[in-house]
Amino acid sequence: MTQSDGAQRRTIALDGTRLRELRRQHGLSQERLADRAGLSITTVARLESQSTSPCRGRTLGRLAAALGEEPEAISLTGARAAGRGTSQGEDEQR
Repeated sequence: MTQSDGAQRRTIALDGTRLRELRRQHGLSQERLADRAGLSITTVARLESQSTSPCRGRTLGRLAAALGEEPEAISLTGARAAGRGTSQGEDEQR
């Protein structure tokens, strides 16, 4: 019982700025993204409001799936590995 609980509590640094960018690119409101991901709108708003937000791996997976993206696209580690900073993302993807 404790092993699966521990796995779900693992936190990952989410790139809130990138989450907002992707949500807007997909034409979704915070409410619609929350509905698709099975999360509260408060959670989505909180995660987007900070450039770096801790979130559970399960939450990251739900958000990524709702956006049709890989989790690495919105994790801070994934954004850095892809060479995207929170303010440079568009320029470096060209």
